[in-house]
Amino acid sequence: MRTENLDLALSQLTAAECNEATDELARYLDAGLASTRELMAAFLNDLNNECLTRWGPRGETDGAGRLPASRDAEGARNRGPGPLR
Repeated sequence: MRTENLDLALSQLTAAECNEATDELARYLDAGLASTRELMAAFLNDLNNECLTRWGPRGETDGAGRLPASRDAEGARNRGPGPLR
């Protein structure tokens, strides 16, 4: 593989420029990490709020978050268990 272009570009960089580029990259990564933490915290707060809305505190449902019962399922509940076989 021929790497003349890469070799030329690398030969033009000084150690100071490499250090500067490394510092700049570190700043970008720090900023990205801070943003990622904020987004993750916001998502987890929203998820927690959704869980509280759906299931209530300490898992007490009181019917919240349930799917509406179908008529067939409701009828089966009212009839009780079927005969034993």
